[in-house]
Amino acid sequence: MRVIWGLLAVAVLATLGWGGYWFAGARAMDHAVTRVLQGNPAVSAASHSLQGFPNRFDLTLDAPQVAQGGLRWRAPFVQFFALSYRLNHVIAVFAQDQQFDIEGREFSLHTQDMRASLVMTPGLDLPVERVALVAEAPALRSLNETHRADTTRLASRALEGARHALVIELENAFPDPAALNAQDPHGHWPRRFDVIRLEGEVALDRALDRHALNGAPPQVTGLALTGGRLVFDGITINASGRLEPDAQGYLSGEMVLAITGWRELMRRARDAGLMPAEHDTLVTLALQSMTDPANPERLEAPFAVRAGDILLGPVVLGSLPPLR
Repeated sequence: MRVIWGLLAVAVLATLGWGGYWFAGARAMDHAVTRVLQGNPAVSAASHSLQGFPNRFDLTLDAPQVAQGGLRWRAPFVQFFALSYRLNHVIAVFAQDQQFDIEGREFSLHTQDMRASLVMTPGLDLPVERVALVAEAPALRSLNETHRADTTRLASRALEGARHALVIELENAFPDPAALNAQDPHGHWPRRFDVIRLEGEVALDRALDRHALNGAPPQVTGLALTGGRLVFDGITINASGRLEPDAQGYLSGEMVLAITGWRELMRRARDAGLMPAEHDTLVTLALQSMTDPANPERLEAPFAVRAGDILLGPVVLGSLPPLR
């Protein structure tokens, strides 16, 4: 009997201790959120609440807004969930409808479901280690355009210093048909993309950690495109290398492209006027020498980009528009 009473006493004390830990943690979190909302003019919310006793901290922000420079975001709510014994891993759930204002142009985003996972390195500063976001059935609207996809994924992981690797991927992407028809009235390019994937790196002027919530956020000091993948109408393009923008926004660097269906891609580029017709024979002969003997429709070729111009050796194949 003494053993039973002893175990019962231990259980009661553990329960009281755990409950006290939750309430202390909830109070500290509530003070931290209030401090950010009152001390950072870029972030605001109509109200906030904490629930989840005893094993989670569930934070809800009602009518949150973020305004920084030429960017503004707002939504009916956003929720954050963290296990009370693993506060460095946070799950965020977003409202189905969100609004953006970028340099005066308004966008609305509707999703069936959108949530993110944020993992921070344990410690006092809680630097961001990795982020993953998934949006199901996103539809981005602006003016009379609507761009859709089945799924959008975004991922980030910390590199050395204040650099982060970024990946964004869209599955079954449908750009706005009217916008595509206006830019490509003859239908040289597809109206649906099986996969659109971009890989890159971003450099910040300081670490992305809990201190970023106080005052001005970290500023971007460098961007680089390090890879990508594009799949449409039986054509697959994989890219690897490094391209960086100059002061005017034009990309420069080196890329290796592995292309399946390169002849069809060349035909489309030529018909669309992206590749000078006088270079057609020379480029075809050069690319044929780089094909896979086991699959003549697949080639791997190195390309250079100089101030936006795409070069295969000395031949200019086309130009990329500036990023800004």
